[in-house]
Amino acid sequence: MTHEHTMPPRVRVNIPTLVATAIVAWASANVLHEILGHAGAALLLGIPVRAVSTTTASIDWSRIQSITEYRVIHVGGTAGNLITGAVALLALYRLKTLGSASGYFLWLFAAFSSVIVTLNLISAPLIGGGDWVEVLTHVAPQSTWKAVIIAVGVVLATVGYYLPLRLWMPKLTGHRLALLCVTGIPVITVIIMQSLSSLRSPFATLPPESNHLLASVFAYFHFVLWMILVNVISWPRSGRPVESISLPRSNTWLLVGFVVLAFYVCVLGPGIGSFEGDPRLALYFEGYAK
Repeated sequence: MTHEHTMPPRVRVNIPTLVATAIVAWASANVLHEILGHAGAALLLGIPVRAVSTTTASIDWSRIQSITEYRVIHVGGTAGNLITGAVALLALYRLKTLGSASGYFLWLFAAFSSVIVTLNLISAPLIGGGDWVEVLTHVAPQSTWKAVIIAVGVVLATVGYYLPLRLWMPKLTGHRLALLCVTGIPVITVIIMQSLSSLRSPFATLPPESNHLLASVFAYFHFVLWMILVNVISWPRSGRPVESISLPRSNTWLLVGFVVLAFYVCVLGPGIGSFEGDPRLALYFEGYAK
């Protein structure tokens, strides 16, 4: 009698390529929120945008004509992430011949978009800040509407957590290290690149209550929590084979990732345009002038 020993399928992940896809995914999700979401909404309304960065858009609020325009601009960021995250999920579902790196990108982009939505619709309103608290300006009763927004956020966060895993992540039983790799490395990448970009921002010099670097630390908690949940809870998962998430080296993605990182940190971090005149930076520019 012969005994055959079946070796478990191996998951081979090229770490530099994984880092590159995470860089592009996070830069895309964040740019969609700040620039295409907030700044784009302002431009569509005919309101000038003075500057944009990785943490904010400086808009000429004096040109606002109504509270509706004010709300539309603040809603724009979250709406952008919801729409594009849904498109990424649809692509994951429909495009069965995606390359490994492209699949990683769409999965990470959808997951990162969901984390941003969670932050904006649940955590920020709970502590009394963020875009949706601004949306509730002059709305009564505020407590009721805040509860509604948080409830909607819980539903969207649940769906946004479930669908990327259900569409893309296979059951990695016996591959704990691989699971930690494909979730932990992207989160570490987000933390490092966002911190580097924020360090170059003039908003990093502000007091703690207005400091964008410290606000980024608050956002990091959500990414770390997402990583922990995915590693601790083995549900949901797709029916894909384990080896389907193997990621070979891709020189194209490495090049794109390097270019995006350089632009994100060195150009977009300090900001494109001028933040001079932004009331949030009055103290900064007074000190700079001296």
